[in-house]
Amino acid sequence: MALFFTWLAAAASAEPLDATLALNVDALTGQHQVGHGQADRLSFAPLPLLEATLRFKSESLHVEGLPPLTVGYFNQRDGGAATRLSIVNATYRHALPGGWFAGIGTTVYNQDTTYPAGAYQYFQRGSFFTLITGSLREYSRVAGLRLEAGQQIHLKRATLEYTAAFNPAIHGVDTLRVPTPSVVQTFADAETATQIDLMARIAQHVSKHGEILYGVRYINFTSHYTDAPGQLADRNVGFAPSLGYRIKL
Repeated sequence: MALFFTWLAAAASAEPLDATLALNVDALTGQHQVGHGQADRLSFAPLPLLEATLRFKSESLHVEGLPPLTVGYFNQRDGGAATRLSIVNATYRHALPGGWFAGIGTTVYNQDTTYPAGAYQYFQRGSFFTLITGSLREYSRVAGLRLEAGQQIHLKRATLEYTAAFNPAIHGVDTLRVPTPSVVQTFADAETATQIDLMARIAQHVSKHGEILYGVRYINFTSHYTDAPGQLADRNVGFAPSLGYRIKL
């Protein structure tokens, strides 16, 4: 990334860069699943995603991010639960003939979930068995390689855009904090995930520098514990209709 920005600075001295900025709201509907068959539903959870692109000739840098956002939902085991989530996708893209492009970059997830189990609930993990005197807290940070391919098809006053992204291996550590009557117990587990991220949308020109964006997105994030092959840590699968606005700077 540092080399790319250095190159952009040198290129900008000769020719101007194309820059765009967009805000999208993805209304996610899907399922959050953890081990032991437990699954929680999300219905039209609004996720505001910021998107920026810098382009010079056939090269571009595309960054997409979700600022830290807390989403509340009903958890089958503990009742109410809340997850604070942030996301960054950063990709270097190279344009190909016919409107195609290929990209390589990274994905970073940060999540912090609180399960308000309350006092005098029991917690068991292996041979460890204790009372819970507060709220369970689970948090993680995972990151990994992102590969992209897509195409832009220019119509009369609109552009059809679709992208397929794949993360072959996302690595991180999942940490669980359990408050007991005497001390807070902490369990840390390495996890490895894969992700499929598909997007199709229309960019409708409404002014010289503005476009309305509308489409749909599909996410399939599946994580397993590294030290227990085959044991599910987390799975998130869902569709999201998307609406946004993009401006050319």
